Amino acid sequence: MNTGMKLIEALKAALQQPLPGEAAQYRMAPSYRPRLSAEEIMAQQPRLGGVMLLLYEKQGSLNIVFTQRKEYKGVHSGQMSFPGGKMDPSDKNMVETALRETKEEIGIESDKISIIGKLSELYIPPSNFLVYPVVGFAETIGNFTPQKEEVEKIVEIPLTFFLDRTNIDPAAEIKLFNGAVVNVPAYVYGQHIIWGATAIILSEFTFIVEALKLP
Repeated sequence: MNTGMKLIEALKAALQQPLPGEAAQYRMAPSYRPRLSAEEIMAQQPRLGGVMLLLYEKQGSLNIVFTQRKEYKGVHSGQMSFPGGKMDPSDKNMVETALRETKEEIGIESDKISIIGKLSELYIPPSNFLVYPVVGFAETIGNFTPQKEEVEKIVEIPLTFFLDRTNIDPAAEIKLFNGAVVNVPAYVYGQHIIWGATAIILSEFTFIVEALKLP
């Protein structure tokens, strides 16, 4: 078994254990992000959504796929994100939501993806979404097909990039949808800045991977 498959098997086991949650998520949270209780979050009547953190092997290493959203008049315009979106009434659960949205946004069929676990849910105040991250693995990924209406670009990043904390800018300058400029922790991959909810989800995920202490 190669190193990538060893990590996948170890992750399957680790994701069945209690998750670190906010303690790990908030390593990459903006300083202005509120800490809300479950009761306070549900009082907002948030929309529910699922996203897919999809791992796959390519050229001998594990990668994660991201989408760069198209520019639009909305709070997440142009941002880097995982494939995902709003739960559909026909979805039985959040895993189905994440799989459906992955197929729609990047063209990967659901039967190519093995579900290896879930991460802690995350509330996103600007868009009032309660997001459930699903972790999947595709042994053979094939070609990506970006959804023309929503996806500007598909970006593939090696997992090892996120495990190197020198790739984190603790105070990246970001211009928000309302014109305000803020400094936030972010992963900076060339011209791509990964911050906000996506970075927070990655923070918990990398916390779990680091704890495995695999070579």
